[in-house]
Amino acid sequence: MEVDFGVLIGQIINFAILFFVLSYFVHKPFLNLLKKRRDLIESGVKKAEEAEKRILAIDKMKEDAARQNEGERKDILAKTEVEAKNRADEIVKSAETDRVTILEKAQKESDAFKEKAKEKLREGVVNNAFVLAEKLLKESVDTEKNKKITAEFLSKMKI
Repeated sequence: MEVDFGVLIGQIINFAILFFVLSYFVHKPFLNLLKKRRDLIESGVKKAEEAEKRILAIDKMKEDAARQNEGERKDILAKTEVEAKNRADEIVKSAETDRVTILEKAQKESDAFKEKAKEKLREGVVNNAFVLAEKLLKESVDTEKNKKITAEFLSKMKI
């Protein structure tokens, strides 16, 4: 096994050139990329910690404000309940008034309808009486014919 030193030196020179080229064009940009990524992650973590601190502070402020305003909220709720009850009473009274008004109107309409029906019935009876009288007067009627015409008239009235 013979070692050709010329090829070996060429291989070492090629390896050195490849090492420097890769180091310059790949390794340094890759390290810069990793450094930027690390910086970005660290800044994100810092911002998240700051945001968490702010959230805790805001939550504490909310709790403080809630404790301070508890009495005010109870007063407002009590006033609202009273107003709602008063409004409900007003609505019930208004509905009762409307109900009475509607019932009175319906009663008046019913009475008017009854009166119209009675009036039509009276007119019908009068007209039928005139027709009967006219028939009786047109014919010289004996008692039997008079009974027949009266029965006919009464049967018409039942319909």
